[in-house]
Amino acid sequence: MSNKNVLDRIVNNNRMPVLFVGSGISRRYLYNFPNWRELLEQSFNACSKDPYLYQSTLNELNKQKLTDFEKNKKLATVAQCEYDKAFFNRKVSIGRNKNPHWVKKGVNPYKMYICNRFKKMKVIRSEKFENEIQEFKKLSNKISAVITTNYDRFLEQEIFNSDFTVFKHQNELFSSDSYNIAEIYKIHGCVTDADSIVITEDDYEHFNQSRKLFIAKMLTLFAESPIIFLGYSFTDENISAIVEDFLDCLSEEQLGNISEHFIFISYKENEQELKEIKRTIMRGKREIPITEIQTDNYLEVYHTLNHITPGISPKRLRETKRIIKTIVDESIISGDPSSIIVGIDDLDKLDYSKKPLAVAVGYRDNIIGISGYSSISDEMIINDILFDNQHLDPEKMCLFSFKSISTTRLLPVFKYASKYVDFSKNPKLVDFINERNSINKIISNTAKKTINNLPFGSSYTEVNELISNESNFNKKAGILLKSIDSIDINTFKKICQELSILPCKDYSAPNFKRCVMCIDFIENGTQFK
Repeated sequence: MSNKNVLDRIVNNNRMPVLFVGSGISRRYLYNFPNWRELLEQSFNACSKDPYLYQSTLNELNKQKLTDFEKNKKLATVAQCEYDKAFFNRKVSIGRNKNPHWVKKGVNPYKMYICNRFKKMKVIRSEKFENEIQEFKKLSNKISAVITTNYDRFLEQEIFNSDFTVFKHQNELFSSDSYNIAEIYKIHGCVTDADSIVITEDDYEHFNQSRKLFIAKMLTLFAESPIIFLGYSFTDENISAIVEDFLDCLSEEQLGNISEHFIFISYKENEQELKEIKRTIMRGKREIPITEIQTDNYLEVYHTLNHITPGISPKRLRETKRIIKTIVDESIISGDPSSIIVGIDDLDKLDYSKKPLAVAVGYRDNIIGISGYSSISDEMIINDILFDNQHLDPEKMCLFSFKSISTTRLLPVFKYASKYVDFSKNPKLVDFINERNSINKIISNTAKKTINNLPFGSSYTEVNELISNESNFNKKAGILLKSIDSIDINTFKKICQELSILPCKDYSAPNFKRCVMCIDFIENGTQFK
């Protein structure tokens, strides 16, 4: 028993893990797969005849006392500038077509070069790696999800095939098509979409602005599964910031047992055993234990994990969740006091003592019907505005959900009203719109007084720092609301989305509702001015 490692213990607990896969896995199985620095050097050589351009750029960066991660981002920024210049000056081309159609669509040439470079990667065909890949493939029925920073398509083409659904943009993490099971999240982009590639300083800045959404997805997955890192160095700067942010979000109880649920599989040349090492990550004055397994025997890693015996395959479980989510996206209390309709993820919130519960399968609109639309929750509407994930019918929303809406109520309506035609059927909605058809009407003088003493920021970082220093959720939202004139609407919405997934979130908080109403008005309601 004492010889069992952490992977054996995961198998004994029979919990399907999440795999967090890095470039080390692609380098193991794909011919001539470059590390980040090699890719950057190849990029310089591809666009310039100057053999010293790369080295001279690197030498300048070495003088600035930067980390390797910071140097790589800056090298990528210069490489993109040089490559784009060479492409538009007709000094380099991508593919055989000298005038590719994607140029007119605004696709960046350097990103397209990277996509083209990684699309050509071929799998190494050797007996050792063939055996490993075959064992790796069996994990498709043993793991719950995959997160990866890799651009290439090795995972989805060679390992998980059509069993897993692929997401390549961060804004897809909480889309209506994501069910947290049998999914691959390509958080740094994919070769099938050049615009999704994260490699330059600007790309990472944009990624970092959205990172809280990704951390929230990790927390959702971690609630059900341990996370196993494959193909990363334990000290990889590219991933350490994500790991630290994630650890900051865990409770003391979760941190106390994290070494059994947060595992790094690190490559160690010629090591045939699964050598378990206890590591620590410093968070303030506290040491957080992490488990690392050093090995070159990935066949044994996959073989061990394949002893997990899930009750239902991830693919089948995802399909089941998809069907039920299609029926009802969230808890909806019907007008009939003898029944209740609820999404599967909300069953633990029900009070079974008050009403009988029935599970129905069929078309969502047929089940919900008019009575369902007459009692749509504010939370459901708010999520629909922020994430566009509820698929609510605009006409039924305007006719039934907003049938008796009071002019004093705080609720976003413009997404639905903008697609509605016959307002004569709902004069109450017309009155409401007339009372809320500008930002100044949404943030009334009374509302402004409640946020008067709160600070405001003029950038994503500044607003987030101010919000993180405030414990009260309504005041957090008030800081964002007060900052509406100082930041662009995309940044405003992104922060609002992040507020909506905080553990302390309160959908009834008036400042938060006003934030969502402002987003709804700017995106959908300017025609009603």
